[in-house]
Amino acid sequence: MMIRPKTSYFSALVLVLLFSINSTHQENPLQCGIPQISKTELIVQGRDTAAGDWPWHAAIYHREGPSENYACGGTLISEQFVLTAAHCTINPRNRYKLAIGKIFVRLGVYDLYDLNTQALQQHGIYKIHQPANFTGLDFRSDIAILELNTLARLNDYVQPACVSVADSLTGQHGTVIGWGVTEKDVTSPTLKSAGMPVIDIADCLASNRDVFGATLDKSIFCAGYLNGTNVCNGDSGGGIFFQVANAWYLGGIVSYSQKRDNNDLCHTKSYGAFTNVQLYLPWISSVTNLTFGNADDELTAEDLRPDFDHCEVIEPDPSATYPNLLPRNCGRYTVNRIVQGSRASVFEFPWMALFRYSVDPDQELENICAGTLINKRYVLTSVNCVKSSKMPLKVRLGEHTIGNDRDCNGVGEDSDCAPPVRDYGIECVIRHQRFHPRSRIHNIALVRLNRDVAFDDHIQPICLPATKSLESLNPERYIVTGWGATGDQDRYSKILRKAVVIPAERSGCQSWMNVIGWQLEPSQLCVGEADGADACRGDGGGPLGYSANYHGQSFVQFGIVSHGSGCGVLPSVYTKVAFYMPWIRANMKP
Repeated sequence: MMIRPKTSYFSALVLVLLFSINSTHQENPLQCGIPQISKTELIVQGRDTAAGDWPWHAAIYHREGPSENYACGGTLISEQFVLTAAHCTINPRNRYKLAIGKIFVRLGVYDLYDLNTQALQQHGIYKIHQPANFTGLDFRSDIAILELNTLARLNDYVQPACVSVADSLTGQHGTVIGWGVTEKDVTSPTLKSAGMPVIDIADCLASNRDVFGATLDKSIFCAGYLNGTNVCNGDSGGGIFFQVANAWYLGGIVSYSQKRDNNDLCHTKSYGAFTNVQLYLPWISSVTNLTFGNADDELTAEDLRPDFDHCEVIEPDPSATYPNLLPRNCGRYTVNRIVQGSRASVFEFPWMALFRYSVDPDQELENICAGTLINKRYVLTSVNCVKSSKMPLKVRLGEHTIGNDRDCNGVGEDSDCAPPVRDYGIECVIRHQRFHPRSRIHNIALVRLNRDVAFDDHIQPICLPATKSLESLNPERYIVTGWGATGDQDRYSKILRKAVVIPAERSGCQSWMNVIGWQLEPSQLCVGEADGADACRGDGGGPLGYSANYHGQSFVQFGIVSHGSGCGVLPSVYTKVAFYMPWIRANMKP
């Protein structure tokens, strides 16, 4: 949002320079399972590792009173999810699931006792996911997903692992990592690794039917040696990894091993039992919305980009009746006093969508584009945000301050914090078939998400002008919101901002548009004033709206940020949503 001191309209018209609201997209590959510090080779016997060798390994802690105790390992598989053993998420005394306040995760850890390293990140838990058939009474379905309440910041010491889709790992050689009890019966302060082969189930049963016979089935496999190299106490929840090409894939989760006769420590001359991750891939996908490819394929950002060519665009038929898929409960908003270009509050504009073009957090602000959630499956935006040369990876909902671990109103005990942001994949993009890239006419697009959105306090749909009275309504003022630049030379704003803008005289708008040979169409709105509050670079695709009577007072979107004449120099042009309501309805499906 941009605000300028007043100058003459004539001067602004003479000096007009046209700037694109959206910046150039730079590609950035997504890599899983590749250490950024050093290349780790397979290890046959237990050995020390180095910081950064296994950047996906997580340390899981339990709180008991004032104490914080290391409990288990885990594996980061995305910015928001850690895989671990389900028995690491229950109280060992009563077998009940731990309260989320009793468990947290540290990432970037190498030495459990060195908490001053800059690589360390600590994340609370938003939700613990366990399979429905996990009882806690044995080790069946011993797998859990920790949904972090803040996103992991990916860097050299924090990276996600790949996840194996191999049907069978028998005979393959994997590497287990952890801070478990060593051969000296003491917990290792630094991360260690050991190479282990996956053992045939018959050999595992033959080694000790009493230990493995009760639970060993296709959901569990055995690995290790009988020579003293084994998983042990403290290794639970960590992973066994398999190298394919230059990447590491999680194949199993440390579950249990044979105990000694006289105590609860592991028996070192025994195999270890691992939860077979491949069997739980459908469940993991249903919880996380992650997809898993073949282990032979190297996953890149380009692989994650949707194929726009298969998306059918429908020309609305004036005689046809299309189903109304727009929700009645939308646009929940209380009009607050707004200073031009001021910060928005958390929860204030819960329909804002942020397109993610890079998986590198350092490049998150290099390219910004916005949209609005209009129902449980669709985001409304401009073609500029989803053109073939600028295709997003994901759509983020519930965002307020980009890069913040958690968004809150207030601080301390009086703070009101939002749940974690959510990233959604893209199933399909529908761009208006008559979009003109130079004049920006028909600059409107729909993005169909790859799964339904669960509404929450920080994620809600906006209302559209879905009635005749709203279609003809011309508010005296509007509110525009976005993460756009706050000046011609400024970078994008990390914090969602809002500004009040007023409709401009169409004749005045046409005057400055004549300079560059543009025509202001009935399908466009001209909003703003010379040297006043305005949308800017990075606000493209975002909403122009205001409170109106729609099933009560609701926030209604009347425009989509399309293009302008520099930030705050002259009024900006918005796509008129009311004009395109037939097109929107025709191109939405259940």
